[in-house]
Amino acid sequence: MVDGSPPGKTRIGKLQRWLDLIAFLVGHRYPVTVDQIMEAVPAYALGLGGGDVDEESVRRMFERDKDELREHGIPIETVAFSVQGGDQEAGYRLARRDFYLPYLRLIGGGPRSGGAAPRGIDILDFSPDEVRTTYDALSLAAAWPSFPLREEARSALRKLAFDLGPAAAEATLTPEPQDAGQVRERLRQLHEALRIRKRVRFRYHGIHRGRPTDRDLAPYGLLFQGGRWYLIGHDALRDDLRVFRLDRIETLEVNKKAQKTADYDVPPDFDLDAYRNRRPWELGAEDEPPLEARLRFRFPVSLWAERNALGRLIEEEKDGASVRRFAVHQVDPFLRWILSLGGDAEVLDPPELRRAHVQLVESVAALYEDTG
Repeated sequence: MVDGSPPGKTRIGKLQRWLDLIAFLVGHRYPVTVDQIMEAVPAYALGLGGGDVDEESVRRMFERDKDELREHGIPIETVAFSVQGGDQEAGYRLARRDFYLPYLRLIGGGPRSGGAAPRGIDILDFSPDEVRTTYDALSLAAAWPSFPLREEARSALRKLAFDLGPAAAEATLTPEPQDAGQVRERLRQLHEALRIRKRVRFRYHGIHRGRPTDRDLAPYGLLFQGGRWYLIGHDALRDDLRVFRLDRIETLEVNKKAQKTADYDVPPDFDLDAYRNRRPWELGAEDEPPLEARLRFRFPVSLWAERNALGRLIEEEKDGASVRRFAVHQVDPFLRWILSLGGDAEVLDPPELRRAHVQLVESVAALYEDTG
């Protein structure tokens, strides 16, 4: 089996050979000849360097590589071209525009991120709302164990974070929780409970309460937002609709009595979209008092905060800045959102939130110093 390396020389595997070929073609704006490829791609050059491998075998290897890459979706073109008016000859080209995904850029509602795209690559503009919707949808796909394109969804999330930078801070700063396996099991149970309309019982650890509470719930819907799963339903303890984070639920049990009979009906006026449109920090157990926070927005981001009805206006300052009050049910996503504003929002109070914000900024700075 020819691998491009004569006896006694370094063996180069097929994957490395493919990567070298792709890198060479992408690095040239104009078509290149077979001879140029033979000289530039190490595996082919080594094969032509002596030993028992003849030139025809190396060329056949290139043809196989080219055909297999095309089968994998790499659009290598065969084109006819001439140099300075000479005779036409066959060449090969891999256009960046056909090979790379578009470069993502944030527009509207904030500063553009990422600057100019590399030469020859298309640009796809995103609004802040589109980024949030795309992130939520990809996160949902990436978190579902049986989804056939789960790895592709994770790859798309990484592209969002790479191209959009701070605009995708919520994605880059939301690691998979340590109890992800337990959350997946709860999702499986709740999906089945929703399908057959069975009540569930569980113990819930609220963010403010000193002790857990036992709940009896008629599940109405599941929501994935801001890197977290939420359960929404009618809580018998409070006799009202409540929102619960799945990673704070313990000892989940689905009612097994009369399994072919539904325990409840979802009211026709229940609208899951009413919860989906909330910010991540606004989702939480509504019977628990939220944290009251005050932020100062610098001008002109203060105008953006006003247009998007973020928080409640408390004070307008002479330089155009504004102070706004927020009801925060979840601190972590709120801090990540503040961080994504790149210093244009300052935490005024409470003191513990201000300290937590400073610690987050320092930890992210240290992370980039370590990887720089």
